[in-house]
Order: sequence, then structure tokens, then C-alpha cells
Amino acid sequence: MDLTSIPERGTLYALYLDKVKYEKYSRKELLEDRQLTEKLLELHLFNDTREYRYIKTRSGEIETLISDETVEHEDIYTEKIVTLGNKKEKPDKDSGLVEVVNYITYDENDLMRIENYRLKEVK
Repeated sequence: MDLTSIPERGTLYALYLDKVKYEKYSRKELLEDRQLTEKLLELHLFNDTREYRYIKTRSGEIETLISDETVEHEDIYTEKIVTLGNKKEKPDKDSGLVEVVNYITYDENDLMRIENYRLKEVK
């Protein structure tokens, strides 16, 4: 896992075998965290312009950096998602927002395809 290309600061969304983490991070703290990859299944590190994604699969690992410049697309569709704090069931005034940026292309029959996506911080 190459964490040198991740955004300097942003939001961490990590899925582990036994837990889920959703919190703010800084690159310096992550580089020092020895337990980051222990039992890790999927990791998303994102800010408002790009996302670093690491996913373990049965056939290997997927590691990619996604931004508007790195994904070929003809259009973008964004969706806002309300995020809840730890052990909360309903949003409150402190709840955050995350945007899902969907990268869209069209085929020869003008059928829309979502080729990729990225998570985006909303400030």
C-alpha cells in the first residue's frame, strides 16, 4: 500500500473484518499507524478533489487514485449523502455530508454508463 500519494488531510472510511472507521485523518498520522492494515478489507481516503482507494479482493489488491483528471468521463453526476456519528441512528446538526461523484460516459446508442465514482468531502 502506497500512502505517499494520498491527500494530505481528509476523511478516512475504512472497512475491517471486525469494525468500520469513519473519521478525519492527516497523512502524517496514517504513515505512523502500524495497525492501519491489520484486518483491513477496504480503505477510502478522500478530500474535496481526489480519493485514494485500496481494496483487498480474492484475486489480489486494487489500489488507485481517483480525481476528475484521472478518470475519462463525459459528464458528472453528484449525490449528497448524510453521514452519522458513532452509534447514531438519526442525523443531527453535527452530521456531515459526503458527496458521491459519479463519472458518466455514453455508448454509441446514447446509453449512460457510470464508469467510476469517488467520494468527496463537503465543506
